[in-house]
Amino acid sequence: MRLFVLIYKELLQFVRNKGLFIFVIYLFTADLYISANGIDLTLKNAKFYVVDEDMSVISRQMISELTEPWFSFQGYLQNKNKVENLLMRDMAVGVIVIPEDFSKSIKSGKTPEIAMFINGTESTSGYLFSGYATRIINDFIIDYTGITDSTRDPPVINIRERFLYNPNADSRIFMTITELFSVITLLALILPASAITREKENGNIEMIIISPLKMQEFLLSKIIAMSLITIAGTTAATYLIIEGILNVSFEGSFILFLLLTSFYVFTASGISMLISSISKNMLQVSQITIMVLLPMLFLSGSWTPYESMPVLFQKLTYISPLKYYLEGSFDVILKGLGFEYVFTDFIGITLLGIPTFIAGAYFLVKKI
Repeated sequence: MRLFVLIYKELLQFVRNKGLFIFVIYLFTADLYISANGIDLTLKNAKFYVVDEDMSVISRQMISELTEPWFSFQGYLQNKNKVENLLMRDMAVGVIVIPEDFSKSIKSGKTPEIAMFINGTESTSGYLFSGYATRIINDFIIDYTGITDSTRDPPVINIRERFLYNPNADSRIFMTITELFSVITLLALILPASAITREKENGNIEMIIISPLKMQEFLLSKIIAMSLITIAGTTAATYLIIEGILNVSFEGSFILFLLLTSFYVFTASGISMLISSISKNMLQVSQITIMVLLPMLFLSGSWTPYESMPVLFQKLTYISPLKYYLEGSFDVILKGLGFEYVFTDFIGITLLGIPTFIAGAYFLVKKI
């Protein structure tokens, strides 16, 4: 009974802390909305110029296929000498150069050679521009000539793609869900640590030691109350923001996702206690939390694909609980998979969580 009273006290104290209360609400609402609408990984309004040495109807018709909102045609250049200077001044993402024998090659059944100069300083936009433009130009040549067999030089392969779990390849879905995971991680790390460290700053630890209150009850009340806040915020954000406003479909079981979140918050709480054990004030809590948060995000695969990491970092991902949480949550939310498909993620989080929680509690009690 005393534990429930302590949890209620912690929740009440959290609500009365207006700065922290507003911060948590912001993370679960405005932050998710901004991440979904302010960051778009698809190609939009990519400025490009064309050097058309063929000046034929076919070449102009091909360029007309590169339409808005993906491309923004800026005009024709007289010669290739202006290309480097134009890209150097960041006036375009790319420049397409059409050879003078372009239409002749198409009519004779040959594959023409088209050059693309890409602005490498904008690596993401440049990569997307190259991929989009290459696909559109290739499809135009296939449709115009009607020749798709191996007699072409070189042969043209007509690839048909199908996007599973995200048919429109909408980057908003990935950005929104990934940001939710980052918010959960941040709060699961900083809320318990700040609640405990605040007691240190106010000089209440000595009073707790001489009171009938057990240290286990003191710690559990902090952990449970802050975890409830994180889980409640996750629930509200899922229904009100992700599904309600952003219309991101939740394919799987929300209960299963919430259970996975609870396991992850338990693990992160252990790390949070370790943070509070070496922090003397709130400033140190914030600084150490950032030092812990960034490696967790880097090693989770949310910022950098696992396959793109160096071999050493690929091995280190297995000690990041966020890796298992992210993989399991994506499987539940986007693929609609059940427990039998994500139980290994539960195991991974648990194996990391139990020793971390025990170590965090031990060092915290020892410091107190």
